[in-house]
Amino acid sequence: MSIYIDRVFVLNLAVDYLLLMAVARLAGTPLRRLRFLLCGAGGGLYAAAVFFPSLTWLAHPACKLAVGAGMAWAAFGRERHKMKLIGLFFLLSGALAGVILAVGFCVGAPELLLGRIYRAEIDWKLLLGGTAALAAALHLLFRQGARHGGGELMKVQVAIDGKAKDFTALYDTGNTLRNPVDGRPVLVMEQAALLELLPKTEADILKEKNAPETAMARLYSAGSRLRFTLLPYRSVGMETGLLLAVRSDYIALSRRRIPRTLIALSQGPVSDGGGYCALWGGAERGERIEKSADADPALAAANRQAG
Repeated sequence: MSIYIDRVFVLNLAVDYLLLMAVARLAGTPLRRLRFLLCGAGGGLYAAAVFFPSLTWLAHPACKLAVGAGMAWAAFGRERHKMKLIGLFFLLSGALAGVILAVGFCVGAPELLLGRIYRAEIDWKLLLGGTAALAAALHLLFRQGARHGGGELMKVQVAIDGKAKDFTALYDTGNTLRNPVDGRPVLVMEQAALLELLPKTEADILKEKNAPETAMARLYSAGSRLRFTLLPYRSVGMETGLLLAVRSDYIALSRRRIPRTLIALSQGPVSDGGGYCALWGGAERGERIEKSADADPALAAANRQAG
């Protein structure tokens, strides 16, 4: 029996890496490619070590379970819902094994097929071609599955300082950022996308990508006529933080204008190639929000005072 250690390593590295990427795309967590690659390399080393005579005990199911859990923990230990991500990794791994077993039954030799894959008795061309095909399939299925389409994407018109432009936003129910003064929803938007609506002085200051507090001080020192403020927020991987926000003339959703809506500026992208540059977590129809903000005189006065 011939064991190709190098092929065992490469095959397991590729499969583990792609599975970790698939989990991240399905869960919508950051794609930590280098971390996933290192975890995949660890899985490849483990798979190769199993075939050494002195390390055959590593093939015990308990060891496989422990190594798999350790690899998933190393990949997703920084995420908030790490246990769910680890469980999803095992589910995808089991699904892949089930597909291979089903193919084996289709060809009439499941044990032979599983054995050849386990020992990586595969030609290099077939190995690399199969890995590329698997990568393409996972990229297509899970990247498109992670994208938001249909009714979740919406057009939003943003007006600032007398200039308006249409953008694509994601209706994200997980975005609960609110104006602490009146409780109205805040539009979270990529800073780079909004720069062309801002006066040159403000845009140049924001291009420096300083911390929100520093940018706020610079803007007011420059005598900006726009109304900027700082908003506290919480997100995955960060307990608390601040976002620089600017008050718009209005935003328009579903042909309804919501005046004086705050726009929080994100220095990084808010999507991973999803085709949108903003996040909206309020009611999709602006009419209800506009009425709720103006119905209470106290809230309306607080809103005007806030900028």
